[in-house]
Amino acid sequence: MIHLTKRLQAAAGLVPKGARIADIGTDHAYLPVALCASGWCPSAIAADIAEGPLSAARSHVQGAGLASCIECRQSDGLLRIRPGEADGAVFCGMGGPLIEHLLEQSPDVVRSFSFLILQPQSQASRLRQYLYSHGWHITAERLIQEDGRLYEMMKAEPGRGEIQEEWMYDVGPCNWQSKDPLLPLLIRQIIEKDRTICQGLQKSQQDQNSRQETLRAHIQTMEALLCRYNSVK
Repeated sequence: MIHLTKRLQAAAGLVPKGARIADIGTDHAYLPVALCASGWCPSAIAADIAEGPLSAARSHVQGAGLASCIECRQSDGLLRIRPGEADGAVFCGMGGPLIEHLLEQSPDVVRSFSFLILQPQSQASRLRQYLYSHGWHITAERLIQEDGRLYEMMKAEPGRGEIQEEWMYDVGPCNWQSKDPLLPLLIRQIIEKDRTICQGLQKSQQDQNSRQETLRAHIQTMEALLCRYNSVK
């Protein structure tokens, strides 16, 4: 497999062998090229909404001699992907709400997938809640630290799963089960974000007591979770 960043390596590691993927927001098509060049995937669609990245993807695919198995396609999310063309989709490097939107606007295509691999740049908790409320459940997760930033990677499959505690949406059910070594860093980041919001609300002219109480309760939950993690390590 050609060299990939740690983040894309984690995404590649979640792709089932022999699967046909649609890489949404493909940029230079690094992931499809790596997976097809190694023989892990027989074919792929490298999709991007912008012509600039798509042109770079075409050059990369052609340079790798993979034009016969990787199609570069200009598409807003999944809108130009047809049901049955891919076994699953990869969404890396975009915000959680945008991923939700792209899934929502192509329900027939999404229903045809056997897996989704998602790396939200923001609001991962909200995305997990979306998946569980729309007939998906998370079967694998990875935390990756790269260039000083923490990334959350998840694989979802169709079917009803259960989230036993609300806080699992924040930290990830599989991350907690595996006691990912980077999980304390994620929890501390969540706590710090809540504290920053709380401080901002204290300066607000409006009555924000209810919101502050909710945030303080969430901080306490995360702090207790951090203690639980440390006690079992």
